[in-house]
Order: sequence, then C-alpha cells, then structure tokens
Amino acid sequence: MGAQINMYSTTGRNLRPALRRGAIMPLVALLLPVMMIFASLIINLSYMELSRTELRISSDAATRAAGHKYIYTQDEALARAAAREAGLRNKVTGKPLQYADSDIVVGTSIRTSLANRYTFTPGGANPNSVKITSARTAGSLSGPVGMIFPTFGAINKFEPVQSGISSQVELDVALVLDRSGSMAYGDSENSDARASKGLGPAIAPPGWWFGDPAPVGSRWYDLVDAVKAFTDILAKSPQDEHLSLVTYNTGAKKDVNLTDNYALIPKALDVYTKSLKSGGTNIRSGINAGITTLASPTLSRPWAAKVVIVLTDGRHNTGAGPEAAATKAFKNGVTVYTVTFSADADQKRMKKVSKNGGGKHFHAANKAALKASFTDIARSLPTLLTQ
Repeated sequence: MGAQINMYSTTGRNLRPALRRGAIMPLVALLLPVMMIFASLIINLSYMELSRTELRISSDAATRAAGHKYIYTQDEALARAAAREAGLRNKVTGKPLQYADSDIVVGTSIRTSLANRYTFTPGGANPNSVKITSARTAGSLSGPVGMIFPTFGAINKFEPVQSGISSQVELDVALVLDRSGSMAYGDSENSDARASKGLGPAIAPPGWWFGDPAPVGSRWYDLVDAVKAFTDILAKSPQDEHLSLVTYNTGAKKDVNLTDNYALIPKALDVYTKSLKSGGTNIRSGINAGITTLASPTLSRPWAAKVVIVLTDGRHNTGAGPEAAATKAFKNGVTVYTVTFSADADQKRMKKVSKNGGGKHFHAANKAALKASFTDIARSLPTLLTQ
C-alpha cells in the first residue's frame, strides 16, 4: 500500500507543471493580439514623429529657397520654381514633396515693435514675404503618409501639415567707407609705391594735390558710383531699410545718421568728392563709429536687423586692429560685411574681420567688380523665417 501511495503521489506532482503549461498557452494566445497592437502603435507613433520632422525640414528648405529667390528677383514664378525644386530634393518618408500654386503665397509681413510678432497678409502693394504650406494630406499633390502597421479598426493614414514664412527683415545699415589718401588713385595703380616716392595719382591732372577735388577715374569716384547702385536697389526693395554713413581715414566721422532718405548719402559723399584729403587707414575707428550710429536711442529700430558694411582699398595702418571691433559687433547683434577694393587692399585681414563679424567678404579689383559687389550685398542682406 505504501508503494502505491508513493506512486500516485509522484504522478500527481508530475502532472501539475503540465497542467500549468496548459493554462498559460490560452492566456498567451489571448494577449498576443493585444501585444501586437501595442507594438504597432508604438512603431506608428515613432513613424509619425519622423514624418513630422522630415516635413518640417523640407518645409523650411522650400520656404528659405522661395523667399530668397523672390527677394532677389521679385519674380513670383521663380519663387515657386525654387520651392518646388527644394521639395524634390528634401523628401518626406522617401517621397518628394510637391507643391500646388495655392501652396505658395506671396504677401507682406509687418512687425511694429520688438514685442510683437510678424504678421503676414497675402498680397500687398509692396510684398516682402513668401508663405509656404507643406502638406502630406489626401488633398495634396504628395498624398498622405501611410502607416507602417495598419491596426484593426484604426486610422491607417497620417496627414501632417507644416507652414513657413520667409520675410525680408527690416534693416538698419551703416555704410563705413574709406576716404584715406589712397582713394585718390586709380584702381590699377600701386598707391603705396607712388606715395612712398611722394607722387600723387597718375590719373590726376597736372598740379593736383590732396585737398583738391577727387580725380575723375579715382577709386573714390568708383566708390560713389557703387554706393549709388546700392541705394538704388534698396529704394526698390520691398522692405524698409534705414541707412547711416560713416567715413574714415586716420579717424572716423559720422556723416549721416540713420535715415530712410537715401538722397542724403550721395550729398554727404559729394563733400569729399570736392575735396579729397590724405590720411591713414583706421578701419577699427570706422567700424566702431558705424556701430554707434546703429545704437542711436532715437533712430535705431529695436526690431530691425543691424548690419555694418565696411569698405577699404588699402591696409589698416593706424590704431588698434579692426578684428576685435568686428567680434564685439557680432556679440552685440551686428553683422559685419567687408569689401576690399583694388590690389592694394588687405584681403586676408578683411576676410578675418567679416568672419569675426558673422558676415561675408567681397573683393573688387576694379570699378565694375565694385559695383557688382555692392549689388550682391544689397540682394543678400538677411532674410528670416518668421513662422
């Protein structure tokens, strides 16, 4: 009897694990669909977030491309083409982003104070912005985003939409121009070599000397023409730029405070055209004076971007170096562009100045190139994504 009891007892103990396994299998079968649903949900949510990120990147690229093209050309058709090209390059879930005409709207962005946001209105008498709507919806040219794992009874398509506005921001610009003695020479002359021999400009009439009217064909005359081209472009631009003028040789002078009356600029330059004196090249003093005009408590607009454009035809030779002034400007929200003119100019140093100032450097070997440089600057001044 004892052996039988042990046999049954052992058999009973061996049956219990089998019974447990049999009970768990139905539970697993019941939970497996739920686990799959949760897994597909997590994967789909991650895919949706990736889609949003890619759409934002593509939308921003198209908005910047269209905005820059429109500001540069004032041609709405070219702006649309630029947006479409950017959409083809920046895919969303592996598919190019396509734009209908209604997705690309030209209009006007206005900001009245530093505390206010830019407001966009389609159209306007003087448009300065492009608004792009980027969509992956059933009604868009690109269609909706399909889910990786469609779930039972759940939405199997995702329809993200992003929009952006590229606006040409309002600018306060300081023109900082070299009027040192070398500006009296022609662009192909070696002013240092001639000055070291006590010789004036070869292009000047007999008997000419510093203090007389600037010689026709001098770098100064070329600069006056280039500045005229610059102000002409700004006058036709869709945004409101204010200009100041600083000129420098051994020291700097604030000739025109910030104004939207561009006619004051050539009028001030004419003073030096009538009497161009000699002097050293103190680029740092010019940059600092330009920054001061942009910080005017009564004339500076807090919401406007600040830009200094400094030109020199020679080498800094008076006072402390200009690099630190450009660094300080950039830290205080002022971008510094530099232009070097003629073979006498120190391109390497002025490239460093523009780099420190967060801007660009342009070099012009002659009158035509100088005019082109100022034209390029006028057309490449900052744009801003305002939405």
